[in-house]
Amino acid sequence: MKLKLLYFIGFIGLCSLNLNAQQNQTNLWLQYLGRAQLAESWRATSVWQYRSYNLLTDSRLFLINNYVDYKLKNAEVQFGGGYMYLDIMPYNEFGEKRSIIEHRSLQQVTIGNKVSRRFSISHRFRLEQRFLFTDWFIMRARYLFSSRFKLGDLDNTKWSLIFKNEIRMNLDKERAFDSNRISAGVSYQLSKSISIQPGIIAQLEAAPIPNDYYFALKLRQKFNFRKNNAKPDIDPIGYSND
Repeated sequence: MKLKLLYFIGFIGLCSLNLNAQQNQTNLWLQYLGRAQLAESWRATSVWQYRSYNLLTDSRLFLINNYVDYKLKNAEVQFGGGYMYLDIMPYNEFGEKRSIIEHRSLQQVTIGNKVSRRFSISHRFRLEQRFLFTDWFIMRARYLFSSRFKLGDLDNTKWSLIFKNEIRMNLDKERAFDSNRISAGVSYQLSKSISIQPGIIAQLEAAPIPNDYYFALKLRQKFNFRKNNAKPDIDPIGYSND
């Protein structure tokens, strides 16, 4: 089974190289997500992300995103808020790279829906305040649709298909549309608490900004700090977010 995962990662990588050949870029997206269950209704999430213009060395973006969610007791609804730090490294028209530091505060609502034992979806509505430089402020709204489809025997499967679609809109700029990020891949459960997700991400931008395509590799880890850790995870549905 692990050998099949390696084959799939290689196949995704070749597809990504083919997509990016038209853009003269081979973008890479590496991500670690750690999610800790703090109490029956509280959880904390930390996302560390690195993007590059090539397969590793030409840095494009680094971010740390930390947030806390509170889940309602009788509904698959979560309210959360947090902070994000970004170091964005774009090239200018002269081929020179610069560093832009950005700070964000965010508020979000996530609604989960377990359609069946095999298929689940979630909707996340996020409002973020972007602080760039000292005098540039942008308010942005984001809607993320996530879905997860389990493969094989439901009682023993380690494989799932993942699909996400996120639309981002500026609330205080003349050009409202910011971008549309679409991603697809697989999830393989390495252990009870760790999974790996290879896939492809397409980020469709408003003209004249060119579209971007990434080969993505994500590692996800769950922690349980509750006293009674035998209880099931309170968020089996929304776990496909981020």
